Amino acid sequence: MDRRNFLLKLNKFVILFEVLISMLLLFGIAFSIPDIFKYYVVILKSDVNYSLDLFKQFLSHILLLVIAMEFVLLMVAHTDTTIIHLIMLVISRKMLVVSEDMPDLLIGVIAIAILFIVRKYFVQGSASSDLIFDGSTKVFSASVPIIEINQQNNFEIDPKSCATLGGLVYKLFEEKGIELQVGELVDDGTYIYELQKVSNGVIDTISIHHI
Repeated sequence: MDRRNFLLKLNKFVILFEVLISMLLLFGIAFSIPDIFKYYVVILKSDVNYSLDLFKQFLSHILLLVIAMEFVLLMVAHTDTTIIHLIMLVISRKMLVVSEDMPDLLIGVIAIAILFIVRKYFVQGSASSDLIFDGSTKVFSASVPIIEINQQNNFEIDPKSCATLGGLVYKLFEEKGIELQVGELVDDGTYIYELQKVSNGVIDTISIHHI
């Protein structure tokens, strides 16, 4: 088995396994939803001195379910933005439920501020980032010109009369009759292109793996 076929099969296996884990996690979330309504009954029946502690437990339960759902999105989407959202929810849960003194709250605020800075200047403002399989693999915006990718990364991508990376990948998918979905792969004989983000049938970001 050559390296290209191995990478394709390994990637598909990992995606299927992640989908399976995501489904099991979703089942766990669904089974936990009835406990939310049980909290209402317990809070209504409890004494006023204990209702605050019960509400904290209720809020912690809700936020934990939201974090679990965001984690499912992370396993499926594999985007930097999803990671930022997940970390932000974890910090928010810590601040709202666990933190009770000013130093903890201050650290939480600083952490969230750092996340906003990272998202604004390093995630959304960056056209590429290191990715899987090896250190030379990167993620690119679909709108980046192929000639620019070749010049800046020492690639030798054949544009096939296409100006942008997204146009080339779309053409390859169309020729092979493959549906545009996150995680799908296509190759041109030299490079493997993986869809990292697709919005409403439009390719947003693509990773490139050298065969």
